[in-house]
Parts: sequence; structure tokens; C-alpha cells
Amino acid sequence: MNPIMSMSNAKYHLNQISAEQQLDKLWLLIDQQKASDATTACQRFTKQYPSNADGWFALSFLQFQLRQASDALCSIDNAIIIEPDNAQWQVHKAHTLLLLNKKTQALELIEILDDAALNVADVCAELAMVCNKLSDFNNAEKYYQKAISLTKQADKKAQLYFNLAAIERFQGKIDRAEANLELALNINPFDYEANLLLSSLRKQTSQKNHLKQLSHLLSSGIEQPINQAQIHYALAKELEDLTQYAASFKSLAQGAKIRRDHIRYDVAQDIATINQIIATFNQPFIAQQVQKNEPRCHNTEAIFVLGLPRTGSTLIERIISNHSDVDSAGELNNFSVQMMNQVKAYVNKQGLQAPQSKAELVTLTSQLDFSTLGKAYIDSTRPNTGKSKCFIDKLPLNSLYVGLIHLALPKAKIVHVTRHPLDTCYAIYKQLFTQGYPFSYDLTELGEYYIAHHKMMLHWQKVLPNSIYLVAYEDVIDNTEEQAKALIEYCELNWQRQCIEFNNNQAPSTTASASQVRQGIYKSSKGKWRNYVQQLTPLKAQLEQAGICCD
Repeated sequence: MNPIMSMSNAKYHLNQISAEQQLDKLWLLIDQQKASDATTACQRFTKQYPSNADGWFALSFLQFQLRQASDALCSIDNAIIIEPDNAQWQVHKAHTLLLLNKKTQALELIEILDDAALNVADVCAELAMVCNKLSDFNNAEKYYQKAISLTKQADKKAQLYFNLAAIERFQGKIDRAEANLELALNINPFDYEANLLLSSLRKQTSQKNHLKQLSHLLSSGIEQPINQAQIHYALAKELEDLTQYAASFKSLAQGAKIRRDHIRYDVAQDIATINQIIATFNQPFIAQQVQKNEPRCHNTEAIFVLGLPRTGSTLIERIISNHSDVDSAGELNNFSVQMMNQVKAYVNKQGLQAPQSKAELVTLTSQLDFSTLGKAYIDSTRPNTGKSKCFIDKLPLNSLYVGLIHLALPKAKIVHVTRHPLDTCYAIYKQLFTQGYPFSYDLTELGEYYIAHHKMMLHWQKVLPNSIYLVAYEDVIDNTEEQAKALIEYCELNWQRQCIEFNNNQAPSTTASASQVRQGIYKSSKGKWRNYVQQLTPLKAQLEQAGICCD
């Protein structure tokens, strides 16, 4: 044996052990969320071992978690250069491309992945997440199922069952979603989010409900406030299904208070912002901008369905999107994102200070190049749009941007969905939102926000006459065909009878109404607030004092 070669091999072996030990320490720092120490360690490792793909992946993963998307992409590209056939690196790159809003590139990347190489549970789970974000729910379902088959750890398997159930709920596969949630809860009965989702899937009956399990969870003690709220909301929903209204509202109020006590929010700031929007986009300003002979983005694809949440906008979306010339893009935040990008570009170009308040931000938005904003918005919706004549953007709070939307996309359709004020407020109050709508957890704050939002929508009607189509939820459920025909005519589409056969619409729905959208027209939600007249009396008085009729 050559002694020199033997010594060389031993040194190489020691270096490899050292690299593996350092990688273990890197991941420990990442898991402990010690961002600064982890960054230093990752950078040191990749410098010492530039040909180690695992090191570049660790750095990219950390950069991804820190939302340093461009750096994360560079780092994972280095890993791919070293190991081009590693499916884990490719999937992580696709996820990173999504963070950069490069959806087309992400889609192209996952389309060429070799299924045979996807033999690691965590990789399949991440790929399912990527597919979910791309609204490719069929593949998301497939890869979650594969991840489950490859997973041995019970806690991970429970989470995967939950994720799979959520995807199936989007697709209207309620029985399968229910079965997978039951599997998740058999493994981990203390998955509070799974309990909440399970309660929401269908109307509970006296023969089949989860009151016993939910009450047991509450009585056994729940540490995290968000989990306490989740079980209170689940219990309230099931009690309402069983017409135990007093007990339902009591549980709902408890859950809402817990949620409100643990978020930082000042409704006065939101109201001030709404008032600033009204003052900035006033009638003289709108008239001046409309009269200007400036280039505009005359794209005709977008149909904005907006208003407050829980007003029936999903029903309106299903009617319009059942037309053969219309696709639903879901609840997009693209317009606000592109607005912020344009503000940053304007501030940099003018050498201004970044806005220090929402009021300053609103003022700056009135100075934007509206044509550029419109084009940027349309471009940002690709590749999910552009395949049909029109697409629907159903984000409720696009209502804040109606003035900007009209100036940026003067040929876009804007549909404002309304509902009885107390039905609206109660429906918002009883929904535990994943994110957003912090005004929804206190009835007084909810009333204050409703009044401000109502004032703003009246303002848009005044300064943009004939530009916003009003449709009332109650009118649609009372006279569906007539209302649907008028809605389709406003969208400048030919009438198709399938528009009122929306319960056959198999398109996925990711909204809070995903479990109900395929039930067809039902009137049980109309006037539901009357089951809680006593509890909602102060809110009713608050709204009526502001001139809002609640009869």
C-alpha cells in the first residue's frame, strides 16, 4: 500500500467528517432561528467547501427563510451546478422562483422533474407546496399522497394528512378531506387547526358532530391563545348548526376576545387611511386625471369582484367564472404589490424619502404613472391569466384601490358585492381569518370599520359614476337568473345558461366558502343575524346611528 496515498485518504476522510459535523451545526442554528450566527456559519462553510452542494442548499434555505430571494436563488443554483440531478435542489429552486414571483419559470422547472427521482418525503411535500401556490391542485394532491406514503414519522404524517385535506377541500372533495382530517386527528388529536377545519366542512347534525371532542379539548387546557380561539370558533360553528344559538354566540365571543387580545391593532388607523383615500381621490382629482390625454393601459381582461369579505362574493365569482370566456384567478394581492413597487420606483426616481405613514403612502399613489401600474398588474398575473378573454380577481379589499384601479385599467370591470349590514358583520365576526381583517374580532371595531368602508364605497359611486356594478347577495339568491343575466351583460359577455349552473363548476375555490360553493343556491344564510338579535343590538344601533339601515 502506498503510505502517501493512505495518509491522503485518511486526511480526506477527516475533512469529510468535519464537513458533516459543521453541516449538523449549521442546521441546528437554522432550526434555532439564530439568523445571524447561521448566516455567518453558512457563508464560512461554503467558502471552505465550495464544492459541497449541501452547504449551498443550507445557505439558500436560510436565505429563503429570511426572504432574501435573489441571494437564495444564487445559492441554490450553485448547488445545482454541483449536483444537477438532485430533485431536492430543483424543487427548492422552484419554491425560490415563486418567492421572486417568477411563476412561469417555476412552472417550467417542475414540469421537467422526473417523478422517479422524487423519493424523499420532505421533497415531495415541498413540491406539493409549490404546486399549491401555482394553483396546480391536482399535482399538489398527488405529491402530498406520495409524501404520506414515504413518511414514517407520525407527527409529520399527521401534518401531511392535514395539508392533503386542505387541498381536497379547495377541490370540493369534501368526503375525502373529512377522511384525511380524521386520520390526522387519530394521530394527533391536539391538532387544533385540523379540528377547526373538520368542523367547517359540512353542517353538523345531532347524530354526527364533534361537540364532545371540542369541549374536551377546551376543558383539558390549551396553551397557545390562537389554538384556544380555533377551538372556540369550531365549537361555535357546530353549536350554530345545531340551533343552539345562545351557546354558539357565547363560544364565538370568547374565541374572538382571545384573538383580539393577542393582536396589535388600532382600528382608528385603518379609518384614517380610508378617510385619506377619500380625500386624495376626490372628484376634482379623478375628473382631472380622466380628462388628461395620457396613454392608458386599455387591457380588458380584468373583472374585479370586491367589497367586504363574507358578502357573497364567491357566489358572484362562480356565476361569472362559469362562463366559457372567463377564468378565476382567485384572491390576488397583485394590485397592491404592484402599487407598492411603483411607489418605491417613484420615490427613488424623485429622490424622496420612503413614506413614513399610510397617509403619506396614499398621497404618493396619486402621483404614479397609472398606465405603467395597469400594465405591471396585468403582467404580474401571468401565467395564471391570459388563457381566456377575461379573468376574475376576487380580493375583497381591492375596494381600497377602486380609484387607482379605474385610472390604471379604465376598461376593467368592477363589481361591488353587498349584503345586509348585520348579516355581513355577523358573517365576518364568526370567521377566524388566517390573516388580515383584524377589525373582525371586536363588534364595536367591526362596526366602526363597516361604517368607514360603507362611506368609501358611496364615495367611489359618486366620483366614478357608471363605473362600478352593484349587486346585492339577497337579490341574487331570490332571483338568480335575472341577476346573473344583468351581471354577465355588464361584463360585456354573451349569456350562457351554464352561468347559473355554477354548482357544477369544478374549479377549485380557496376562499372561506370553499366548503359551500358547490351546494347551489341556498337561503339559510339570509337573515341569519336575527338568531342573535339580542347580542347584536349594540352593533345595530351603532350602524343605524351612522345612517345605515338595518331593517
